[in-house]
Amino acid sequence: MTQFSPPSTILRLMRSAKIRATNHLQHQLLVSIEKMPPPYRFAWRNFLFGNLPSVFEQSSAYQDWRKACAFFIDNRPSSIHIIDLEKIASPTTSPSKKIAIHAHIFYLDLVPQLVALLSQFPLPFDLLISAVDATNEELLRSQFHGLAQLQALHIRITPNRGRDLGPMLYAYGKDLLQYDCIAHVHTKKSVATNAIGNLWRDYLWKGLLSNQQERIPKIIELLSTYGLIYPQKFPLIDVQNCQWAQNLAGAHDLCNKLTVPQPPDGYIEFPAGTMFWANPQALKPLLNYPFTPSDFDLEQGQSDATIMHAIERSLAHIAQAQGYPIGLLRYPSAISYYP
Repeated sequence: MTQFSPPSTILRLMRSAKIRATNHLQHQLLVSIEKMPPPYRFAWRNFLFGNLPSVFEQSSAYQDWRKACAFFIDNRPSSIHIIDLEKIASPTTSPSKKIAIHAHIFYLDLVPQLVALLSQFPLPFDLLISAVDATNEELLRSQFHGLAQLQALHIRITPNRGRDLGPMLYAYGKDLLQYDCIAHVHTKKSVATNAIGNLWRDYLWKGLLSNQQERIPKIIELLSTYGLIYPQKFPLIDVQNCQWAQNLAGAHDLCNKLTVPQPPDGYIEFPAGTMFWANPQALKPLLNYPFTPSDFDLEQGQSDATIMHAIERSLAHIAQAQGYPIGLLRYPSAISYYP
């Protein structure tokens, strides 16, 4: 006589087989995600996690992704807005604002590219340069002095401490408070991120300084409302890196010095790459603080956990603490790399 297993045993075996199959599928798909290069890795992750949650919901990668989605999309703070400049009408009159652009120049081979962008700048501006080598001052002056809209050119030689943010603060901090709108850019190469450094810099420079479709007057006009405006996260940067992590303690120490409320741990919105437009009043506690070169770490190729990284991640927090919203310039793609 044939022995039949009771229904409960069959159901248990089926459930066990389903769990094994799901775990195997999850493993294979997670491996496939990690093998893909960014930004396709992030787009593929968004598609799989968004459409097959039951397959991934037990994985730590999925849990982290859900937390990022909650912060950056589902429950994005009301003070953080995504701006599509193509959908904003150009100002009917030229904005009458006092504008400064701070540029920290470390890599001289990138100066011609920056000059080319600034040569198309449509409004009068002052250029405030910081550089680490005094022997390059005359060369820099000759490269930049003929820009059509340039009103004043200032060059200050600084120690190689604090990368781009340090010189902005201890060489020009209080001076920047005299302006209505300020931009901060630098000759970024991101040696630690090797191949993506040039792409990342080009994305930020063009997003901030290109005047295609009259971007610049629109940004200047928006700074009457917004404290910070900068391009949305570069797609080749993993959103999982947009957390306080090792920089939380440094951010708390900084905020205590500036008498700004301390930020909570977790994900953060900030100008990754440290280039942005700002209403200087939104950063007044930072620009007004009496920083000196000795406040900043000696340059040793650090990739995290320095006062520079803490300041970079605190910029949007400081602006919001002054009551200003943050504007993110939308990444021009139909594919979602964010988060």
